[in-house]
Amino acid sequence: MFILNFLRLPLFILCFAVLLWGLLRPESPPDFFDHSDKWMHLIAFLGFALVSRFAFMSLRGVWVWPLLFLAAPGLEYLQHFVQPNRTFSWADVAANITGVLIALGVWAVIGRYLHSWCTTKD
Repeated sequence: MFILNFLRLPLFILCFAVLLWGLLRPESPPDFFDHSDKWMHLIAFLGFALVSRFAFMSLRGVWVWPLLFLAAPGLEYLQHFVQPNRTFSWADVAANITGVLIALGVWAVIGRYLHSWCTTKD
């Protein structure tokens, strides 16, 4: 379990960097199909929320989840200021929040097992 605990913070930093790159890059992502960008937002925030919760398992969820719910619209809002040719989208915010909500549901199911597994002494 040591290696898993050792990798939690680097995994969070990597995931956060990829999320920021995707949200703050100059051009919008390509459209693979109708509303593919919304699916990318949902999947990105689902993954980021799960990795964040995993990285900060020692903190109570009451501290982590509200920050994630604030980051969902906050990063979308920040996008326009960092890249003026990008625009704020309520649909993107909804996809971001939906990703966090799904992650919260997934964590409610697996979180206890993962926490006990990671804190078990070898």
